[in-house]
Amino acid sequence: MDKIFGLPAHPLLVHIPVVLLPLAAIGVVAMAIRPAWHARYRWIVLGLGAVGAIGAVLAASAGEELERRIVAVEGPDAAATWARHAELGDTARTTALIFFVIIAAYVFVPWWLERRKSTHGPLTGTGTVGAAAYVDDRPRPDRNPVRALRIAVTVLALLGAAATVRSVVLAGHTGSQSVWQDYVKKTGAGG
Repeated sequence: MDKIFGLPAHPLLVHIPVVLLPLAAIGVVAMAIRPAWHARYRWIVLGLGAVGAIGAVLAASAGEELERRIVAVEGPDAAATWARHAELGDTARTTALIFFVIIAAYVFVPWWLERRKSTHGPLTGTGTVGAAAYVDDRPRPDRNPVRALRIAVTVLALLGAAATVRSVVLAGHTGSQSVWQDYVKKTGAGG
């Protein structure tokens, strides 16, 4: 996708990941801080992450087309100006896709554990003493793989959120520098 309504698509499409991925990251942080919000907001956060990741893919694709046009018009010197932004845009796209996969795990692992618990009863240890069976309902922090899994997925989600926001900000900053640096130099508008 090269153009939308006769305008380059890239500057329009970048707003999708620039807005939605940080919102998804805020959602992940909020759900990690307040676990009760996980069940309430998980599908919204997953949706934000999905649309944000798709937007990052579309923006990167449109950016590659725009870069080719700029280099064709302005020459090879323009390629050097845009190379760093293109590299960071590719990183943002990859990070957004990884973040979406992590959000999916952050949403679906607890959801699956909840469904499993509701259909199979509590996830506790069982054993036998003599001929009588018993269920050990006591919490065993040293042998609680469910809790460890939830913590691991939460930590991954928080790290993914931080990495995604960082990559989107860096790509956006270098893009705006590439577009506006000549104007700022000519007018002194940069302060």
